[in-house]
Formats: sequence, C-alpha cells, structure tokens
Amino acid sequence: MAQAGDPCAYLGRRKIAHPTRGVIPFSLYPYQQRFLESRAARRIVLKARQIGVSQVVAGEALYLAKHVDRATILFVSRNLQAAQHLQGMVYQLMASDPLLPAVVKRTESELALANGSLIRSLPATEETGRAFAATAVYLDEFAHMPWAERIYQGITPCISRGGRLTVISTPNGRTNMFWRLWQTGARRGFERFRIHWSECPEYNPEGYMESDPAVREQLAREGEWYRENHGQFDPRQWAEEFECDFVGSAQLVYREFDPEVHVGEYRHRPEWPTYVGQDFGYVNPSVALVIQVSPSEEVFVIEEHYDTKYRVRAWYCDPSGAAEMSELRRAGIPAVSRRSSVEEGVTLIRRLLRPPNGDPPRLHIDRRCANLIREMSRFSYRKDQEAIAKVDDHGPDALRYFVVNHWAGVARAEGMELR
Repeated sequence: MAQAGDPCAYLGRRKIAHPTRGVIPFSLYPYQQRFLESRAARRIVLKARQIGVSQVVAGEALYLAKHVDRATILFVSRNLQAAQHLQGMVYQLMASDPLLPAVVKRTESELALANGSLIRSLPATEETGRAFAATAVYLDEFAHMPWAERIYQGITPCISRGGRLTVISTPNGRTNMFWRLWQTGARRGFERFRIHWSECPEYNPEGYMESDPAVREQLAREGEWYRENHGQFDPRQWAEEFECDFVGSAQLVYREFDPEVHVGEYRHRPEWPTYVGQDFGYVNPSVALVIQVSPSEEVFVIEEHYDTKYRVRAWYCDPSGAAEMSELRRAGIPAVSRRSSVEEGVTLIRRLLRPPNGDPPRLHIDRRCANLIREMSRFSYRKDQEAIAKVDDHGPDALRYFVVNHWAGVARAEGMELR
C-alpha cells in the first residue's frame, strides 16, 4: 500500500457504467473515499445493497494491479456469476485508462498485465484461495457465502506475508462467520466500516452529508426514494438489504436458498418419477407442487398450482388434511402422508439446498414457480426464534411434505394419469 500512492485521485479520473445514466465520471461518495484512504491490513465492511461498494473495490484492485508490480489480487464471491460481475467492473474501469500496462490475458475470471500483476475472480468452494499468495484478497457478500469458515481459514495464510484482507457483506443473521468477524473485528485487527443506505447520495440526495446519523436517517425517510421503494420490501428484506441489521435478517429459515443457484429452466422428464407435495388451504389458497426426482436423487420442482397432465406416483399431503386426503383417494389420486416435526422437514430441505461436504445443490426449482421462489426467499422464524411464522409458508410447507414422505418410503402405489 505504501507503493500504491493515492487511489482516490486515480479513480477520480476514471469512468463507470451507471445503470440508468450510462457511462459517467467516477465521482467518489464520502464513504468510498474513506474506504480508499484506509491503510489497515484488514478491513471489514457491513453495508447496504447497491451503494457502490463493488465498484470501489474493483477500482482499488485495478489501481493496485497497475501501480504494484507482480501484485496478485483475488476476488472471492459466493458463486461464479457474482465473481464474474466483479471482474466485469474491473474491465469497465480499464476502458477509461489508456496508460495501463499491456494486457497479457483477459478472461471472464482472470486479468494478467505486462507488469506481472494478476486479478482473479473465484467462486466459493471448500478449497478456494488455498493455492495463492496474495497482495490483496476481497471476500464479497461473505455472510451469504457457502463454506465461509473454511474459506476464511484458507485465505488467511495467503496474506501472511504482508497482504491485505477485505471482508464485505450485507448481514445474514447471527449464525455465520461474518457476524463473528464483525463482533470481534477490533480484537482481530480489522478496521470496521458500516455503510447505511442513508449515506448514499442516490437514496438520500438531500441529507447524505449530514454527520448526525439520526438526523441523516430521518431526512432519508422523508425523501422521495424511500417513499417510492420502501413498500416493495418485507421487513426482513429491508433490514438485511438496507439497514445493516443483523437481528432483522436472522429470522430467515432457508438462508441457504439462493435464486441464482437453485432456480433455472426445468421441464418434465417422462422417464423420472413424478410426485406432488400438497399443502391444504383453509384461509389461504391450497398449494400443489409437481416434483420430480432424478436417478441421483436430485429434486426438481417443475410446476406449482396455487388456488395436472403427469403420471404421478404419489400425492404427498399435509397430514392435518385427513378429510381432503380421503376425498383425493376416492377420486383415485394416491394421497399419502405421515406426521413429522417442522424441523425434520426444514433440515432435509436445507441439506438439499446446500449438501454437506461441499457437494452441488440437490434442489432445483423451475423459474415459472414464482410463488414458491418468493416464499422460499421470505419464509422466516418469528422474532422470538421459537417457531416459524405462519406467513409465506404454503409453498415451503408443500415442499416439506414431499421430502419427509418421499425419503421415508411412504408411497408404493402405481403411477396414475392426471389431466
């Protein structure tokens, strides 16, 4: 860092891609400037979403690669798409610097310059980062990263010869490595940065410079952006994505669920067995999920019915709906169920979302299942953490009834055609 000089001045001469205004000068916000001026060997950043932290990290990495010969800079993100997004921001900034060293190699995940410097973007795996000695390492969205503890343990020796570590994330409850690092940061030698949404000029143009946080946040809540956008988020989402609130985000049941990882295009495979998970609705609509299981026992949710043309082997139901199951059986539908605890089903689904030992996810949801995707992203514990809130629970419940029945071997009926 002593070699590197002034990254603020360098980035002030660069241009960035704004989502609505196109290519614009990189005018640094006050918190971006404070971040760049830091010379701490370890930094931890608790931040709101979409406030320009990724851009300033990409800018700092490019600056180091240019000004420190043979620098090795690592981005580690929770998945491949996020890793490539950071690398893409580096390339956007490069376009406005005609004096960079010659580019030796450029891919979606690696940049090599003629001065020997290297920027690499890596997705999170159990072994990420263990093979590198690094000048700087950035752990992006660390609270949402699989294998976070193993990655932290593996990365720390990479910077043992004077390199720099920066840990960045929005909160995700109090049961992960990011929370522990935030709480013990001073003791571990971290400089801490907390960046609230009200500090961003895009969200709070009239009050972002106010030094008193209470006054600044009040001005932000009186502003146009808050009035237009706050209502689009449920309390947990708002707490996690904007308020830097570990408590509000801790209530999410399926923290492992990531639409970027678990949602895709999945169509019916006639050669695979088909099942239905059913949650009966009394006040709210009933939910039926059409589910297939591959020969390797991966689970694919291919269709949802909230208020069927498949050869269904079993219709796994809410055990409280005895009368409804009797009605289904009289109609020739193979309805079965068994009683189980909520936590039994939750544990099974978590293991499908993020299997132990770092195996790939085994639960896949077709993107047409919009209600299930929304509910999986919101399904939460009550604030007292003693039980699951009965809100946004119908799709997750139908999925739970499937997993607790299927692996218990409840159904042995022949398949039947449903139209």
